Amino acid sequence: MDENNFWRSKLDIIPLIIIVLTIWIPRVLELNRFATPDEHLWLSRSANFYYALGQRDFASTYQMYHPGVTTMWAGTAGFLARFPEYRGGGAGQLNPEKFNYYLTRVVNVPPINILVAARFFIVLAHTFILVFAYLYARRLIGPLPSFLAFLLIAFNPFHLALSRVLHLDALLSNLLLLSLLAFLSYLNQRHLKDLIISGVAAGFGWLTKSPAFLIIPVIFILMRIDSLRSLSLSKERSFLYQLKRLDFPLILWGTVGVIVFVVFWPAMWVNSIKTLTDILISVGISAESGHEWPVFFNGNVAEDGNLGLNYFYFYPLTYLWRSTPVVLAGLAAAVIGYVRKWNPFTERSVKLTLLGICLFVVVFTIGITLIGKKFDRYFLPAYAPFDIISALGWVALVNWIRKRNLTRLVKIGALVFLVIIIGSQILPAIQTFPYYFTYYNPLMGGTKKAPEVMLIGWGEGIDQAARYLNEKENAENLHVTSWYSLGVFSYFFKGHSRNLHPGTTLNTNEWKSFNSSDYAVIYVYQWQRKFPKPVVDYITNHTPEHTIWINGMEYARIFKIQNVPQ
Repeated sequence: MDENNFWRSKLDIIPLIIIVLTIWIPRVLELNRFATPDEHLWLSRSANFYYALGQRDFASTYQMYHPGVTTMWAGTAGFLARFPEYRGGGAGQLNPEKFNYYLTRVVNVPPINILVAARFFIVLAHTFILVFAYLYARRLIGPLPSFLAFLLIAFNPFHLALSRVLHLDALLSNLLLLSLLAFLSYLNQRHLKDLIISGVAAGFGWLTKSPAFLIIPVIFILMRIDSLRSLSLSKERSFLYQLKRLDFPLILWGTVGVIVFVVFWPAMWVNSIKTLTDILISVGISAESGHEWPVFFNGNVAEDGNLGLNYFYFYPLTYLWRSTPVVLAGLAAAVIGYVRKWNPFTERSVKLTLLGICLFVVVFTIGITLIGKKFDRYFLPAYAPFDIISALGWVALVNWIRKRNLTRLVKIGALVFLVIIIGSQILPAIQTFPYYFTYYNPLMGGTKKAPEVMLIGWGEGIDQAARYLNEKENAENLHVTSWYSLGVFSYFFKGHSRNLHPGTTLNTNEWKSFNSSDYAVIYVYQWQRKFPKPVVDYITNHTPEHTIWINGMEYARIFKIQNVPQ
């Protein structure tokens, strides 16, 4: 290796190190600060998954139709790190309530410790996947656009928030991103290993969440477009060419994905037909029925929890609220740059990448819009692709400025402008740390207007309510009723916690239980959705002892309970 190549290789390592650190650090810090409402569910499912592995009860590794297998593997790693004895402890297959009781009362292991360990492995997985995706992006769109794109991804507040919890959506998003970029790289350079990596990532995506199967029509269409192009450019009729025309790449890609799906899910080893049938039936029912409780969106409450096609604009609108000004401005620059053919939009591999990304976003958006159950986090797989397009837009704008007949100072300033862009993306992440979910786009009205449109809160703030009550005298003996009691509140509270019934009304016994508590923690979810009605009436007529505000929004109210007749 000559001296120039030596230093060039060293310089290539520096951006990679920066990408690794910027993905890892903001996600791994303060993992014990708060819990989201679904995490205690995935922790208990991980426990059942781990226990089933230990008992060689492979059929019981089917825990949920999502199916969430990759998340449960991360949870299993958390148990191996903090409580490996669980696999033979005689706990059995437990529901979340019994699992929590077993840990806290029988074996005296704080669930939050295992959750933090599981989150650590989740962050590790995200870092690994995104670094691989960055390397593919670098090959497809070049060093500078890919570097900027993955800095935008690394500090995207919504992506940050979801990629540090024991859940599905961020894993789904990053695996689909890697699968797409690896497949595009295969189309661009015809390296078989890229096709295999794309299939592996797709297989793990299918193991994570059922919307991952939407990658299949995207890959199929891209392969068809490539086949038509190859046919127009070549008159070859050799055996290998005919094999290619018979979709050998698609067959190999799908086969690799299926192998991963089967190998890494033991339930498929012993009961594959029943497992797949249960998934298909359950996904269909869930997609059609919507959410089980009323849902707030855009100033309205859907009482049946179904945001069907009447809310076709749900995902575009929530994206505007969850995205950043930097990304949106970059997308606008990308549209202009593409139309006016600014560099790098003239490069073939960039055009191919744009085609793949846009096709994926369109197919995925249509697929999840048809489902009645809608949450802003379901659209996360589109965020990183949009970040890549945004980065291309910013680089194209800088290239255009640098080609103008301008002073050298202005041309240098264009590069400094990219640094400012990165800083502007980092700033919201710093301001909202570690409660990244509290970020809302200031261009849309920010935290002041968000409660009028968006369903606010996914557990953040309830932890602060628990810590406030922990400072009370004799806190260990207090009885507190809380929304999201199990996990979100109980993991942080010293005393006794009771769950506030999630239904729209309370029966007499539930109301008596509420009134017999020392305190109640009421969450923003409740007064936005206006249920349960007796509790909403209660908080309307009483002054809270303490309120929890984060990033300019009220998240929780703490009431000293006084007996009030129903």
